[in-house]
Amino acid sequence: MTTTRTIVTLIGLALASGPGLAAQTADARAYLDLNVAGQTQSVTLATSSAVGLFDELATTSTSQTVGKGLLFDGGAGYRVRPNLTIGIAVSLFNRAPVGTIVATIPDPLVYGRFSSVGAAPKLTHTELGTHVKVGYVKRVSDTIDLAISGGPSFIRLTKDIASATIANGGAQITVGRQTGTAVGVNAGIDLGYFFTRRLGGGIFARYVAAKADLPAAAGVSVGGFQGGLGLRVRF
Repeated sequence: MTTTRTIVTLIGLALASGPGLAAQTADARAYLDLNVAGQTQSVTLATSSAVGLFDELATTSTSQTVGKGLLFDGGAGYRVRPNLTIGIAVSLFNRAPVGTIVATIPDPLVYGRFSSVGAAPKLTHTELGTHVKVGYVKRVSDTIDLAISGGPSFIRLTKDIASATIANGGAQITVGRQTGTAVGVNAGIDLGYFFTRRLGGGIFARYVAAKADLPAAAGVSVGGFQGGLGLRVRF
């Protein structure tokens, strides 16, 4: 919410700026953006199972939560018309949260007595996103540009999945790496302030809506709200 309020405030100040500053930005044909940002979405993946063993039920459960974290983002594009750009941004989000695995096994000799086996491995979660952006660019003042963009997103998800199985009266815990590709959409806004004709800084906010299917889980949410700041270069 703090990031959103900051972006809205800066956009409001930009729109209120007059054109009295000396012209610094040129009508560049191409752009390059490099950003350090954050992704705020939190996603929990949980599984459970139960099998009959010794006339009772042996159960397993797993849980892993991927919370907010640092995101690196870079993009380039071309101005096809005075106010229209087409470009591509690439983002990388990587986390390694600790997962929880618990298996409960009935005692083979005493009815109603159970033993538990647990583990807490680190589970890598990587999202590599490619975002196609069609943008409308507005020259707010001689030094400030405002861009609104949107388009399709393609996110390659690589994720460690923890699992527990009951076999021969005992629990076996394994971790396997799975991959899937999500196809979704993105919409964003970017506000750039230029110190020279070609070089400046900016802030951006983007929302990516996409879900990836993995062999062990369908509809895993990726992307979400992303926002940050970085370098703006015009050619």
